[in-house]
Amino acid sequence: MKNMLTAQRYQIILQTLTQQGICKLNELVHLTDASESTIRRDLDELEAKGLLERIHGGARLLTKLTPDQSQNDREQLNRSDKELIARHVANHDIHDGQVIFLDAGTSVQEIIPFLGRFDQLSIVTNSVTTALKLSEQHLDVFLPAGHLKQTTKALVGSSTVNDLMSYHFDLALIGTNGIAVTGALMTPDIDEANVKAVAIKNATKAIVLSDQTKFKQVAFATFASLADISQLVTAHLTAPLREQFKQENIKELS
Repeated sequence: MKNMLTAQRYQIILQTLTQQGICKLNELVHLTDASESTIRRDLDELEAKGLLERIHGGARLLTKLTPDQSQNDREQLNRSDKELIARHVANHDIHDGQVIFLDAGTSVQEIIPFLGRFDQLSIVTNSVTTALKLSEQHLDVFLPAGHLKQTTKALVGSSTVNDLMSYHFDLALIGTNGIAVTGALMTPDIDEANVKAVAIKNATKAIVLSDQTKFKQVAFATFASLADISQLVTAHLTAPLREQFKQENIKELS
């Protein structure tokens, strides 16, 4: 495929390495139909992100990528920490009169039970599941246009991004699948990454909600860095993680 987008080449490279562990440069040139110099630049970029290691004549995978799990699978993970994080954000960052964006992350969905006490919230979400649950609490809910992603029940795509660009949010609450040691915030799907990125850009305050299992995990697409957000709220970090992630905008609950 000529004129393949950079993100598409990255996906092919990482998928091939995930399957094989090691891949030769000439094989990647063949798979992407790109020049050798282009693939070398791609490998340099992916190495800088901590996703692979350059070796003579090719590259090898450094770490297994976080998979794109179904919503049901993700909902069952670390529920107590997710609830603790959601309660903290609801008590300290949400106020009547706000326009709030909620993404499709399961950590973000844990905040829904805490919103019933507010009377004047306007909520924009790309999560069909979240919208249905919020409708039961008689809150004003807005859904953007878009393509429904089956695994996460999220609306994604160019229509979603274009719709969200017309909003300004007082607060954006965002989930993440990975927090790399470089500070990159990551998700397996480029379309969901684009939605998260535009929500953060259009928000006065952006908070990422994440349990400790997402730290030192990497996924395919980066949507922001820790420097781009107002705060990351987490809970019960291990001592090694606490030592590695000393950014001032990380709030750890216990």
